[in-house]
Amino acid sequence: MSWLFLLLASFAWVLFDICRKRLVETHHPLFVGLIFSLMTLPIYLTYWFVSDAQFPKESSYFGLASISGVLAAIGAVSFIAALGRGRFSLLVPVLSLTPLVAAIINALLFSVVLSWLAYLLIAVCVFATFQLLGNGFRVTEPGAGLMLLTTLSWGACICIDQYALQFTHVSFHALWVNIVMVCILSIALLFNRTAVEFPKVYNRFWLFGLIGFSAAVLLQFNALRFLDASTVEAVKRAISILSAMLIGRIIFGEHLARHHYFFGVVIILSVLAFSQLN
Repeated sequence: MSWLFLLLASFAWVLFDICRKRLVETHHPLFVGLIFSLMTLPIYLTYWFVSDAQFPKESSYFGLASISGVLAAIGAVSFIAALGRGRFSLLVPVLSLTPLVAAIINALLFSVVLSWLAYLLIAVCVFATFQLLGNGFRVTEPGAGLMLLTTLSWGACICIDQYALQFTHVSFHALWVNIVMVCILSIALLFNRTAVEFPKVYNRFWLFGLIGFSAAVLLQFNALRFLDASTVEAVKRAISILSAMLIGRIIFGEHLARHHYFFGVVIILSVLAFSQLN
């Protein structure tokens, strides 16, 4: 069941990515991030009531979960902003670095020793990622810096989520992290009021994005209760890379060179191999 949760979460994230790419064409990234966080609050609140979960008894939980919410907000806005600047099919694969970031953070915080093969796979994946974004280690793809920031934020976020879920139910954690995100994004919009622009016409991507976002978060939190954080990220990113390249070509009309596809496959194989080491 845990693997089913993970596969469904991966495809739900793909749906959400497509919707954010479309919405950022006409709306500011901060506004898109806040609206989705607000729309999912009632869903998470209802889930919490239905699950009959209690408040966390461990006081340290709230500090950890709040940090996760801040990181999630930074990652969400950076991701949306990046999609508005560069090619979907090249920027989304950068997120494949998140399981590697998660593994390194786990090693630093929880003294998990990585093997030489793990470090080799990390190096291969980093090299392949930079080949996608530019020439050698010179990044030329617009939005690449923001996507790298997203990778660091979400890689740290998923480690904290896995640790925090020991002290509470999935329903409350999703609710609390989302509340923190709403607070952070609202404060950011107070300093950038020109970013507030409500939709003048109905856009189906808001609805599809809401479905994808809420489903992805809840399914991923459930998968994290049984699977390692780096494994969850590895499988999710492998699916997202394949989907991004196909969707970028078919839906967004993006043209890639042969070496882009080659390094995309290298990243997928490296990340999947890395996940088997944990």
